[in-house]
Amino acid sequence: MSDSINMKFRVKLKVIILSVLVQFFPSVCFSDSFELEGEILNVPDTCYVKVVYDALSDGNWKRISHDSILVKDGAFSLSGQTGELSPAYIVINKQHLRFYIEPTKIKLQVDAYKPYNIKLSGTSIDDEFRTYVSDFYMCDSVLAMKFQEAVNWEYDSEYSLDAPGMYSLLVHKKEKKLLDFCKKHLRYKILPDLLLQVLEIDMDPWNAYYDVKKHTMKEVSKRDVFSGINEIDKVINKLPAERFATSMGKILLNNASHAKTVYNCRKKPIGAEAPTFAAVTSTGDTVDIIKFRNKKYVLLYFWADKIEETANAKKLVKEMTEHIPSNDIVRISISSVLVGEEWKKEIAKRTSDYFHVEECFSSDLYQLFVNHISSMYPISTLPAYVLINKEGKISRICPLRISGDAVLDDHN
Repeated sequence: MSDSINMKFRVKLKVIILSVLVQFFPSVCFSDSFELEGEILNVPDTCYVKVVYDALSDGNWKRISHDSILVKDGAFSLSGQTGELSPAYIVINKQHLRFYIEPTKIKLQVDAYKPYNIKLSGTSIDDEFRTYVSDFYMCDSVLAMKFQEAVNWEYDSEYSLDAPGMYSLLVHKKEKKLLDFCKKHLRYKILPDLLLQVLEIDMDPWNAYYDVKKHTMKEVSKRDVFSGINEIDKVINKLPAERFATSMGKILLNNASHAKTVYNCRKKPIGAEAPTFAAVTSTGDTVDIIKFRNKKYVLLYFWADKIEETANAKKLVKEMTEHIPSNDIVRISISSVLVGEEWKKEIAKRTSDYFHVEECFSSDLYQLFVNHISSMYPISTLPAYVLINKEGKISRICPLRISGDAVLDDHN
């Protein structure tokens, strides 16, 4: 009898506790919503800022952008949904300031005069973020200043894959600083995101930078794409297992694996696993080369501003593929120069024997990392061909330097 009474009492107690939680803590306990209260110092009485964050929806990350958030008397507010701890940034005076959101009430304070001394409270990573900001405040301030110098000299320094400029030279110093920080704080929740930033920096193969004082280009040692992946991988292997249960952790593992594939391919391409990609074609369909593995050969045709091949180029392609039945090979053309209407106009000159893919050009290094197909393969000149066998391995690469109809260089 007493056991039955105790059971009823426990059930009633649970109901009361649930009612209290629902009434007073709905957003914390039963929702993935967040509320952001912002304070911005040293701005006009009325202005606008931009806030961007990554939200987890149905198992996929989506980038949410709020372009014009009203700041009145130095205050603004924003609410939204995110399934877990997620990276975000706020844009003030053209500076992209990184912070983090999660399903809770968050407070953010930024001084427009000292933007990188950003303050965050209300999250589970407040202490981590405070430590990160204190370590990188001066570093980020200097990078922003140098980048602005480069922009003022009308040199596209930050995102160029050929000659990234002064900013890239300095930002690679931050790569080592970030790695050292991660080694020191292996249990931090924000580490997967910090290591993703390192990967973004590590994809940049700069070989020159602009000297603002001398107004000249200074040549420096060329570096390989993802040349630091082995050091990054060592840090990843030391992270606690629970970090990889999060979405950021899973993305980190996926991108690190992709980076190793790209690095190995560029270092010793023949016989290496071909980096995979999925892209939208000119007909609006999606072509994903991993789906052809163990089924078909894949021929990639990289071209610049003219899609038509010379007689000798056609002869070379025939020789490369003559042992492959026509229904056993998929052909994909990728322009590394043209986009938009110019690309559409050029591919209209070519018959449908190729899937035509528009290359991704973005000022976001992460998007370049994910989508810039040409940077994944060791292409030294255009046009070029890459033949991938059924096992997904590169069997031949033929970069061509063509004058008229003469093939001047053919590397197998």
